[in-house]
Amino acid sequence: MPRYFFTVLPGLEEILADEMQAKISGVRIRNKVRGKVYFDSDLPEEHFQVLRTADNLYRFIHRFPVGPHKLHLHDIENEISRLDLSMILSASSGTISFKVNASRTGNHTYSRFDAAEAAELGIVRRNRLYRQDHSGGHQLEFRLDLVQEEAVFAVRLTDSAFRYRGKTREFTPAALRPTVAHALVWASRPETDDIFVDPCCGSGTVLSERCAYSHARIHGGDLSEEAVKAARANVGHPSCVHIKPWDAQRLPLDSGYAGKIVTNLPFGRQISSIACIPGLYEGVLREMKRVLKPGGLVVCLTDAGAPLQAAAEKAQLRLTTLAALRLKGLHPSIFLLEKD
Repeated sequence: MPRYFFTVLPGLEEILADEMQAKISGVRIRNKVRGKVYFDSDLPEEHFQVLRTADNLYRFIHRFPVGPHKLHLHDIENEISRLDLSMILSASSGTISFKVNASRTGNHTYSRFDAAEAAELGIVRRNRLYRQDHSGGHQLEFRLDLVQEEAVFAVRLTDSAFRYRGKTREFTPAALRPTVAHALVWASRPETDDIFVDPCCGSGTVLSERCAYSHARIHGGDLSEEAVKAARANVGHPSCVHIKPWDAQRLPLDSGYAGKIVTNLPFGRQISSIACIPGLYEGVLREMKRVLKPGGLVVCLTDAGAPLQAAAEKAQLRLTTLAALRLKGLHPSIFLLEKD
């Protein structure tokens, strides 16, 4: 049975698995389901801190069948009450405050909140040192995921500092979460001699994630002065990172200069009118092709697949879809474009 799993934005499972295999020896990936990657490892948990596409790390505790009706909530309570959680208590002393977060997919007649409460009652029945706490100050957070007739119970090992890099950031509208920005960067196959460009950098999340790897030079810019200011604050002042105001359709960079371009293209709520996307994408991709070296590549995120395809054909860039995501109510995809 798997000992751990990472949660990840749905659609990024393969990218996370690739990052795991590349960065950590001794990890045995067991299964990939939507939003999760299960794995076994004998390594200490701190070894997993290098993974930047993952949202959270959980220790797997138990898997069991669940019924669809409210009367089956008592079965959830009973099942959880039989679990030995001493491996969690062993590192602590005194009363432990906790909460259970639950998710539910299927035709159940009870809510996820009902399921979470049943699990909490089961924990308290077996473990008298545990105390329910929904104030936000709990010490432990358990997770109960119900998918049709199966439940998975686990304990969370990371906090929000893991996926948000443990620092305060300045955000602009439609800013990417760091884990998604990292997925774009990882898909570009970072190399030490990369000259890297983000032509629509926003608050600099993609640039910050690329700075986690060795590089030759990094350039970023945005039409918004506010975004450029936020990006400079978020990235800091490395001597090889250059951020300035610019128009992505007229980049102040030499032809054939960059090997990698990675960006979150304007789409959805980031842009005022869908009618202007085709023309914008055509201009941006034409400029990307000019700036790219032969054999260079672009990794981008957008939900406007058809206009991107049309712009790629006009720019004579080969287009491949790498991953389809679900993000803030939208359904964007990560695309790879290559220059011959």
